[in-house]
Amino acid sequence: GGSAMYKTHVNMKRILCVLYIGSVTAFAPGASPGLRSSNTPQTRLCSTRRTASLTGAKMGLFDGIFGGGNAAPPVGDIAQVAGGWVSPEFMRGFTFDTASPAALPAVGFATLGGVKAGQVPGNGGPAKENQDGVLNIAELVDGVQMYCVFDGHGENGGSVTQWAIENLPGYVGQAVQSGRAGELLNRVTDAYRQADSALETALTYKIVEDSGSTVATALVKGDLLLVAGLGDSRVVLGVVNDDGSLAAQAVTRDQSPVVPAEKSRIDRSGGEVREEGPGGRVYAKGKSYPGLAVARALGDGDAKNYGVTVDPQFIGWKVRPGQDFALILASDGVWNALGNENVVEIVGGYRASRDPTAAAQAVVQVARQAWEENAKGRIDDITCLVLLL
Repeated sequence: GGSAMYKTHVNMKRILCVLYIGSVTAFAPGASPGLRSSNTPQTRLCSTRRTASLTGAKMGLFDGIFGGGNAAPPVGDIAQVAGGWVSPEFMRGFTFDTASPAALPAVGFATLGGVKAGQVPGNGGPAKENQDGVLNIAELVDGVQMYCVFDGHGENGGSVTQWAIENLPGYVGQAVQSGRAGELLNRVTDAYRQADSALETALTYKIVEDSGSTVATALVKGDLLLVAGLGDSRVVLGVVNDDGSLAAQAVTRDQSPVVPAEKSRIDRSGGEVREEGPGGRVYAKGKSYPGLAVARALGDGDAKNYGVTVDPQFIGWKVRPGQDFALILASDGVWNALGNENVVEIVGGYRASRDPTAAAQAVVQVARQAWEENAKGRIDDITCLVLLL
């Protein structure tokens, strides 16, 4: 059966990750090392158990998401935010300068390469390249940590992911170092734009024409989280309710082409969204290309002509001690298989042991089993990074 097959033929192939401690100068674009290892379980030990019923947290979280270039509301003092979601009034003034000291989160991750349609896992055929990637930087600059999950797509998606792991931190680190209150979000947006341009130059347009990567990013310092969403790699917060039950709070929104704001931009740019699959696909008007299933991504040079953008959407969060217990970054191979609530339930089982690597491994294993039991041939790459706060 599917479960037995999983236990016998786990193929943890080709994770892309970097763990680096240093100053922003060490992260000059092109300077940070990347790692591709092979054929061994890909996890990072860093140094969480309790499971209760889950309820959905209802917060109106996405009433004021910020994307680069949007109209600017008044700048507020983020130090006045008591805890939880940083509202639009204060988001424009987001700065890490007022972060309260906090212990570094315990961090762990796991990843598992997918299966091509028609390929039987472990049958001796060529393995599918795992185009997912993980970034785990304990000191980006000025006490800020940087965590990312990438999900490459297209023929050269793995190359895009690898380049981003090696270079994106340099651009973001410079933005964080120079971006003060009222400037930080624009600086980080510019960093993504600069990285995207450099990516095309470095790999050539031919390589990135129909290949790219989504990115879920969390910048963390003390009790402050700045989350940047690009595509459908998602970030979810694990929350303990007053009654001891657990809740899943999404802190990014999947940027599917059918989302009205995304569709409007695509329509204005000479593209069109066709209702193919759960979130639609982006095409040039009246054409059969490019057919991209996300509205924001690194790379995807052709789709950039039709309204796809590299500008991330931002959410700010002030951690509430005793309530917010985990931040979970994962590729859509996790979320499509399990959903937010089930992932939080799994991670919540490791709160007492404070073992984020075991938590991430469990999420990946359960997601893979769900794919094997329910998917028709193709299995997506699956990656999960867990921060125990």
